[in-house]
Amino acid sequence: MTVYNLEWNRSGFGIRRDNKYGIHAMLKLGDLNGTARIKEMALGRHDRLYLLDERSDLWIYDRRNNEHKRLFTQGHGLFTANARIAASGEIVFIADAGSGPTLAAYNAGNGQTLWSRSGSEAEGFPLVPLALAVDGSSLFVLTPLEIDNGESEPAIPEGGKLGIMQFTLSGQLIGVWSDPAFHQRIRAKLKHLHRTYFLSISPDRSLYIFDTLFAKLFSFRRDGRLDVRLEFPQMPYAGLCIDTSGSLYIGDSREIDRESEDDRFIIQAKADGDLVGRITGFRGKSDQLLIDDKDRMYILNGEDSEITILNLQPQTLVMEQTGVPEGVWLSRAFDSTESDTVWHKMTLEAFVPEGTQLRVSYFSLNEDSCILNGKYTKVDDWIANPDISYRDKLSALAPYWSSSVINPKDALFSGAKGRYLWIKIEWLGTERHTPSLQRLRVHFPRETYLAYLPAVYQEDGASRDFLERFLSLFGTMFAELESDIANMPQYFDAELAQGEHLRWLASWIGLETDDYWTDEQVHAFFKEAPELYKYRGTRQGIEKSIAAYTGQRPLLIEHFQTKAMRDNAELRDLTDRLYSNDPYTFTVLLKPEQAPTEKHRVVIEQLLEEQKPAYTEARLVLLQPWMYLDLHTYLGINTVLTEPSLLTLGSDGAMPNDTLIVDLGLEKRIDVHTRLEMDSELE
Repeated sequence: MTVYNLEWNRSGFGIRRDNKYGIHAMLKLGDLNGTARIKEMALGRHDRLYLLDERSDLWIYDRRNNEHKRLFTQGHGLFTANARIAASGEIVFIADAGSGPTLAAYNAGNGQTLWSRSGSEAEGFPLVPLALAVDGSSLFVLTPLEIDNGESEPAIPEGGKLGIMQFTLSGQLIGVWSDPAFHQRIRAKLKHLHRTYFLSISPDRSLYIFDTLFAKLFSFRRDGRLDVRLEFPQMPYAGLCIDTSGSLYIGDSREIDRESEDDRFIIQAKADGDLVGRITGFRGKSDQLLIDDKDRMYILNGEDSEITILNLQPQTLVMEQTGVPEGVWLSRAFDSTESDTVWHKMTLEAFVPEGTQLRVSYFSLNEDSCILNGKYTKVDDWIANPDISYRDKLSALAPYWSSSVINPKDALFSGAKGRYLWIKIEWLGTERHTPSLQRLRVHFPRETYLAYLPAVYQEDGASRDFLERFLSLFGTMFAELESDIANMPQYFDAELAQGEHLRWLASWIGLETDDYWTDEQVHAFFKEAPELYKYRGTRQGIEKSIAAYTGQRPLLIEHFQTKAMRDNAELRDLTDRLYSNDPYTFTVLLKPEQAPTEKHRVVIEQLLEEQKPAYTEARLVLLQPWMYLDLHTYLGINTVLTEPSLLTLGSDGAMPNDTLIVDLGLEKRIDVHTRLEMDSELE
């Protein structure tokens, strides 16, 4: 057989597909009450976004629950609206040369300062942050290494060196990357360089820096050597991000007339800077680009006050020979081994989405060769010959093909008589969808119910042909019935059933399912069904039902288990707040991965309602990976304590864990820092 632009996957044969970016969600920033115009964003864990607005307020937006809150109080004075922000885990890093600390790290849960650096220097190097990026182990800050303070305002001189400072996540400077070719092209005041540089880290930990003023791209290898120096066509740009495969994406920040067609796209380039093309799944202005570990792209568009989220979506590829999303399959000869065989019918198992088509054509000959382009040629050799173009193959075979049968499931061959049969199937798709062919079966010789009727019904050729095709409808119906009877176990055996049949069977045991139930979860419930009914309304039944859905047993806390805490007067109020003081209320604790979305949580709440005793109330709590006192913090479950370690001061010094740090001059003073027989004595 010969195929063009087709591939095989679990759904069957279909048009080749590839993942391309398309719009996944949109966040209208104007809908976030209290926020001003957003200037910058950073990505956090668990679908959180950190948003810095023009009033220098830093907001935490939880996409899963559609909630937002301030991290700091208004008027905090820690940084300005021109700050650059980045996040790693539960830490937010903020770099700002305009106010407060120049570089600082804050806890994203409570805003506590973890460390900070003030001033315009770090270990003797100028520290004026122009861009910021962080990975799991290091913080990288782009800064000028030469600053001219001669005029009224500081500036980077023409040809002034730029450098990248590498800090640990605890704020220790461990290296400075620079190169003579990495410099500022013209003299520029620092206040004019706000958000003109963008910094991003590739999967191999190379650093990419994009200078939007001069459309220049630089990259440093992990060893600190300058690797790439490229220039892009001059136009306004903003944003730089890198996906898990190493591809680069750069945003278009041009201002255009609202009445004109928007031709601003995301530009894609290879790791070496070579342009690949444009991301056509998004049109609009880009002020910043970010990509998470699942290759979801976040695009900040200040012009429309929105954040667009793109994800990789399967899209059909166009056929090289035609330029449209289609594919063609040309079969080799089906050989019946007998001349003048009357080919009966074809049956296809296929999924044909709306707007797509499967077209089937065929022809039959007693010989395996025919006249093609004026020569007597073997048909199979002609079809398989790679030196013959696609169009030439179809053009030579065009006189032989039958008219197309569109989207057939069961179709008779009309006039197909001969030893050999050839079939052509054409897939016609759309940008997003393709028909999928799972199975094709060819039936021969011709067998119809006409053979069971008296011979008088076969005497006239025209009526015989009509009656044969008419009776084939009933033949197909009876064949399907016989097939259904033969496959009856697949409908009633819970271990064999799949999809809708499996969910239909689940309704027999009182289980209501939806799209958030996988076949594996439903199978698990069938396996546990006898035990679930046996222990319905008990602690064990609740644990088994949730474990069947989530794959893990929950933590279940009943009222009697907290009695010892309630007997302690100091803990009574806290215990009641965490677990309720109602003796008929119990608490179910789940890890975040057990209920990753709100819909999963709703399903679990429904299971609790079905499984709990009628007179009780169930409280569902999702544990978070934190360590906060007076909240749901459980050692070894969502909190981990590590062994104490030495505080390393440098390559030649360390501080033991029993060291006490005091302010100079405050030792030997009562009520401050007094250590008997160390810095104080009693006489």
